[in-house]
Amino acid sequence: MSHYLSLILALVVAATGSLVTFFFARNKQFNLGKKIYAFALIIVFITRYISYADQGLSIVSLYNGPFDPAINFFAYFGIWIELTLVVLLMLYPFFKVRVLTNLIKFVLTPGFALYLGFSYYSVYLQVIGNTGANLLLTFQSAMFAVEIAFVAYGLFLIWRDDYSLKLNKKETISLLIAIIPVLLASLPIYGPQIMFGYANARHEVIDISFVHRLFIYGSIIIPLVLYFALKSKDKEIIRFAMVYLSVVTMITFSRVFYYQNFLEPWTWPIHLCNTAMYVIPLCIIFKLDKLFYFTYFINVFGALMAMLMPNYSAATNLTSQVIVQFWYNHSLAFFMPLLLVALKIFPRPKMKQMYYSLVAFSGYFLLVMVLNVWFSNYASVDFFFINSDFIVDKLGRWAENIFNITVSFNVGSLVFEFHPIYQVLFLIVYVGVSFGMWFVYSLGFSIADSLGDLRLRQKKIKLDKFALMAALNGRGVDEPMELNTGVKLELKNFSKRYGKNKDFAVKDASLIVNGGEIFGFLGPNGAGKSTTIKSIVGIQTITEGAISICGYDVEKQPVMAKRLIGYVPDHYALYEKLTAREYVNYIADIYGVTFEERQERITHYVTLFNLDDAFDNQIKTFSHGMKQKVTIIAALVHEPKLWLLDEPLTGLDPDSIYQVKECMRQHAAKGNIVMFSSHIIDVVENLCQRIAVIKKGHLFAPMTIEEVHQQGTLEQYYLKMAIHEEVPKLQEKEGQA
Repeated sequence: MSHYLSLILALVVAATGSLVTFFFARNKQFNLGKKIYAFALIIVFITRYISYADQGLSIVSLYNGPFDPAINFFAYFGIWIELTLVVLLMLYPFFKVRVLTNLIKFVLTPGFALYLGFSYYSVYLQVIGNTGANLLLTFQSAMFAVEIAFVAYGLFLIWRDDYSLKLNKKETISLLIAIIPVLLASLPIYGPQIMFGYANARHEVIDISFVHRLFIYGSIIIPLVLYFALKSKDKEIIRFAMVYLSVVTMITFSRVFYYQNFLEPWTWPIHLCNTAMYVIPLCIIFKLDKLFYFTYFINVFGALMAMLMPNYSAATNLTSQVIVQFWYNHSLAFFMPLLLVALKIFPRPKMKQMYYSLVAFSGYFLLVMVLNVWFSNYASVDFFFINSDFIVDKLGRWAENIFNITVSFNVGSLVFEFHPIYQVLFLIVYVGVSFGMWFVYSLGFSIADSLGDLRLRQKKIKLDKFALMAALNGRGVDEPMELNTGVKLELKNFSKRYGKNKDFAVKDASLIVNGGEIFGFLGPNGAGKSTTIKSIVGIQTITEGAISICGYDVEKQPVMAKRLIGYVPDHYALYEKLTAREYVNYIADIYGVTFEERQERITHYVTLFNLDDAFDNQIKTFSHGMKQKVTIIAALVHEPKLWLLDEPLTGLDPDSIYQVKECMRQHAAKGNIVMFSSHIIDVVENLCQRIAVIKKGHLFAPMTIEEVHQQGTLEQYYLKMAIHEEVPKLQEKEGQA
C-alpha cells in the first residue's frame, strides 16, 4: 500500500509542477528550464540506480521470479521501458531530433502508463527479488517515486512542446525503424535470462565455437548496419544516436555496481575494456578528442582480443547476464571508436595522436600493475590480465616460465608481488601491436577514400547524364553539345585542384586550338602541362570550367570525346608480351577501326618509322625509341582529330625525332590538331605555328611564332615568361589565328 501512496504523491507533485510551468511559462520556450530539469533527472536517476543491489540479476526465467510468469514479464518489461524513457528524457533538451520526440510521445508515453500499472512489481523485482521480504517505504522505494515524478513531469514538457497526434508517412516510417534499435540498446543485462531462462548448456560462447562465432559476427555486422543507416543522416541525428547508444549501454553495463562498490575499489571497473564504457560517452558529450583517441588506438584492439579469448567460464550460460554484460562491454569498446570516426563525429587521427595514446596507455599500464598487487591483498584482482596466467596459459610453457619469474616485497602486512619480465614484455608487445593497428587504420582510410571517390564519381556521372540530355534538348547522345564547331579543342576557364589541396595545379586556363595547327605547350616542370593534358584526355577530373573537343564535352560526353583523341603519354605503358602488331590491332578493335582502314594505316606508319623487320616481335624486345614509335602508331590508328603528346621526344635518337616530327606535320596537314609539350625549344620553334607558356598553373595568352620572333627567339621569350614573378591570367579569344 505504501508504494501506491508514494506513487499517487509522485503523480500529484508532477501534476503540480506541470500546472506551474504551464501558467508561468505559457508563451516561453523554457529551454533553460528543460536543461535544468535534465540535470536534475540525471542526479535523481543515478541516486536511485546505485542505492541498491539489483535483485533481477539473480532471477532466471519468468517462472523463477517472485510472481506469476505474466506478472514477472510485465514487471521486467516496465523496467526496460522506464529505463529507455529516462535516458531519452535526459537527452531531449539537448537535441532537436524529431524521431526522439515521436518515440517519447507515441511509444514510451503509453509504455510508461503500462509501467505505472505494474510499477509495484517492477520495483519489487529489482529491490526485493526472490528474498521474500516485503516492499516497505525505504530510501530506495522513495527514490523510485521521486524518479516517477520527474518522468511524468518530463512527459508534460514533451507534450507541451508538441501536442499533435498526427504523423506524416515519413515520420511514421522513421519511428517504426527507430523503435527496434532504441529498445535493443537499452535491454537490461539480465533481460535474456529472465525472459528465456538458461539456454541449452552445450551452446558455449567460447573457444571459437559456432555460437561464439555468431557473437563475433554480430559485433562486426551491427556497426556496419548502424553506419549505413546513419551515414546520410543529418549530423544532429548522428550525434544523438551515438550519445544515446553510448549512454544507455553504459547504464545497463553498470547495473552490477551499486553504492557498496565505492567502498571496495578492487571491484571498480578499472579493466581496460570496462573503462571504455565510461570514457566513450564522455568523449562524445564533451568532445574530448585527446581522450577519444586513447580508446581508438588502445581499446579497440584490447576489446577484439577479449572477444576472441573471453575470460568467463565455458560453463557460463548463453543467456546469463554475465555473457550479456561481457558482450555489451567488449563489442561496444570494439566498434564504437571505429564507428565514431566513420560517421565523422571525430576526425581521422594523426600519428602524433597515436603517440599520445601510447604514452597514456603506458601510464595506465603502470597504474593497474600497482593496483593489481595492492588490491590482491583484499580480493582476487586481475585488471588487464597482467597479474594472472590467463594469457600465459594460451602461450605455452615458455610463457609460464617467464611469468613465474617474480619480485616481491612487503609493506607492513601487505604483500606486493610483480612479474617484471612478463609485464614488460606484455607492454612492449601491446605497444607494438598498436603501431600495427595504425597501419591497418591507414589502409582502411585509403580504401574508404577510394570507395568514397567512386561513389562521388558515379553520382557525378548520373548528374552529367541528366545535364547532357537537357543540353542536347532531344538530340541523339552521339551528337556534340556544341554544333558546327569544326575541328577544335577548347578550354573554358579550366581549373584543376588535387584532393583537398588549397592550391590549384591549374587555374582558370582558357585556350582554343583549331584544326590544321601544330600547337606547342611549354612550361617548366610542375607548371601544369601534364595536368592539363591528362584532363583533356579524361584521365583526371575537371575541378572547374569545361573542356570540349569538336563540340563534345569531355566531362559530359567522355566516350565520344575520347574517340576523337590519340594520346602519347610521357610514360607509356604497353602490353609487352604482345607483338607490336597484336597491340596496335587491339587498340584498333577498341576504337572500332575497320580491317581495311587499320591495314592501310599500320602499313603506312610501320614504313614511316622503319619498323618492318620488328613489328611482329614481342614489344619487350624493343628499345625505348621503338616502344615510343609503337605508342604513336597506336595513338594514330583510328585517325584522331586531336593528337596529344606529352614530352614525346625525350630519349629518342635524331632519326626517331625526325620521323616523329614528320608524322606530326602529316597529321596536321589532314586538318587535325597536333598539340604537344616539350622542353626542346628548337623543335617547338621550327615545328609549331603557335605556342603557349604555362607557369605555376597560370596559362599565358597563346602567340604565333611570328609574334614571338618580333620579341626575339622562342628561347628568349620562354625564359622571360618562365622567370616572370607575377602571372596575369590572359584568355584566348575566339578566332585568333
